[in-house]
Amino acid sequence: MTSKELNLLLIKTFPNLNNAYEQEVSWQEGNRTGSHTVYGDVLTPYVISCIENNNQKEIKKIFTYIDFLLSKKDSYIEEVITFSVLESIEYLLNQNRGFLSVMGKETKRVVKEQEQAK
Repeated sequence: MTSKELNLLLIKTFPNLNNAYEQEVSWQEGNRTGSHTVYGDVLTPYVISCIENNNQKEIKKIFTYIDFLLSKKDSYIEEVITFSVLESIEYLLNQNRGFLSVMGKETKRVVKEQEQAK
């Protein structure tokens, strides 16, 4: 999957992030802005906000989306999700292991791999 496809899928799935997305990509390469940048600077702060505000419905939607992406078995997607999202929220996940219950199989696999790599 290309950066453009991955970025547009994010906005399609989470239209409420459109303003933050537009601000991020408007001064870069538009929809072709690297997904590490988009997911790290748009999705990750949103995930953190949802966790800090205990927005369970949106947290479940986010982890369902992440698991859907990881299930595609695309190395670029996995790299983006692992390093630009999951690694960035690792401290929150470690503080509340309850998030494991909303993670899908693929997300749990990646989180476990991250833990074992340390």
